[in-house]
Amino acid sequence: MTARRLGRVALLLIFLSWLCGNVATPVGAAHAQSSGPQYIVQNGDTLYDIAASFGLSVAELQAANPSVNAAALTVGKALTIPGFDGVSGTLNTHGLEAGETLDSLALRLGLKRDTLVRLNGVVNPEQLYINEPAVVVDTIDAAPAVPTSTTYIMPDGEGLLEFAAAHHQNPWGLAGVNRLSHPGLVMPGSLVAVPGGDFATRALPYPLTQVLLGPLPAVRGHSLSIQVDTAEPMTVTGVISDSVLHFLSNAGSPNEQFALQGLYRLADPNLYPFTLSATDGSGQAVTLSQRLPVHAGNFLVDPPLTVDPATIDPKVTVPEDAKIFALAAPVTPVRFWDGPFQLPSVGATISMFGSLRSYNGGPYDSFHGGVDFSGGEDRPITAPAPGVVVFTGTLTVRGNSTVIDHGWGVYTGYWHQSRILVKVGDHVTTGQILGYQGSTGRVTGPHLHWELIIGDIQVDPLQWTKQAFP
Repeated sequence: MTARRLGRVALLLIFLSWLCGNVATPVGAAHAQSSGPQYIVQNGDTLYDIAASFGLSVAELQAANPSVNAAALTVGKALTIPGFDGVSGTLNTHGLEAGETLDSLALRLGLKRDTLVRLNGVVNPEQLYINEPAVVVDTIDAAPAVPTSTTYIMPDGEGLLEFAAAHHQNPWGLAGVNRLSHPGLVMPGSLVAVPGGDFATRALPYPLTQVLLGPLPAVRGHSLSIQVDTAEPMTVTGVISDSVLHFLSNAGSPNEQFALQGLYRLADPNLYPFTLSATDGSGQAVTLSQRLPVHAGNFLVDPPLTVDPATIDPKVTVPEDAKIFALAAPVTPVRFWDGPFQLPSVGATISMFGSLRSYNGGPYDSFHGGVDFSGGEDRPITAPAPGVVVFTGTLTVRGNSTVIDHGWGVYTGYWHQSRILVKVGDHVTTGQILGYQGSTGRVTGPHLHWELIIGDIQVDPLQWTKQAFP
């Protein structure tokens, strides 16, 4: 074969190879992944969750990532998040903490405030709420980042020069950290961050150093723990919606205070005001106000119940309820328990907390205020945690009843007993027999009704068996 013929064969093979490559991938069969910031898939993520986190539909997210298999997301895979033109880097979500604002978050992460406003589509930056999932990006676009700091309220009649001298700072350097072009621009009453310290940068006015709420998200019928740390001993007060918070501290830790509060089962799922005030020995106070979202939760609906009409008569139920809640009103400054509560019965749970209930054909306008355990009169009831007995007696609705004060405003009740083995004033220990299950009061059969009350509000006691409070 001549060299010319060999050359023609080689060119033909090259052409055929090019042609086959183009036939194998027709126009439109493969789409280049869209440009934009990335999100790294985490364990447990779904395409729906990721889309919702960034205000997208699943279809929009899939269109930007055509190679993604929604049914089999790979942990660690980078997904392009559309809609953030001009933004580069890795996106994530950050649950806003108590005392955190867009300004403090921007300073903490080294971002511009406008970047956070744009990423989150914020209309009113002053109306952020606790645990709100804020979209953040790892690209630093406004140096310097201030990951830790102490924030102070600029006193009246004082400028940044005097403030900087009092805190051993360079006024121009402090102005730069707080993104001010000149030290004279700081206004009285505004927050000034001094870099350093042990806590992440937030908008908490010194001497407040940390405010923690949990578990989050807050849910109707659940318990909420609020921890407030201060740099010096202070008197802390607070309110969530209409509930007054009672702050107490463990012995030896006066600068670390806790409050426990129940969230009413029938409250509307909504944003509720959360306000704290900390006052020092001279009467100087600092305050924090933010909104807390309370979620609906998942509850059952019990079958209609037929009971003795006398046990649903408001002339009986209203004063009896008032008696129990009055017993549970005092906040004992000693905390008797440590760690999760134990179950008070080995019986099966036959009715859960929060279930909607109808009595004698009436409307479903009430809820089950505790947890019911099956069992006959031979089944013992045991104390779930240490405490002091504050009531024993017979009531129309609750039958033979016992109430225990566990300290710090936490009370448990045991209804419908056949026999009571403890008396008022007894100090009980975990596992001690309190009495025996029965069928006294408003019942349809023998069982134990176990109830937990915090701040005049009934909450799910099983939550206390799954985690330690505070």
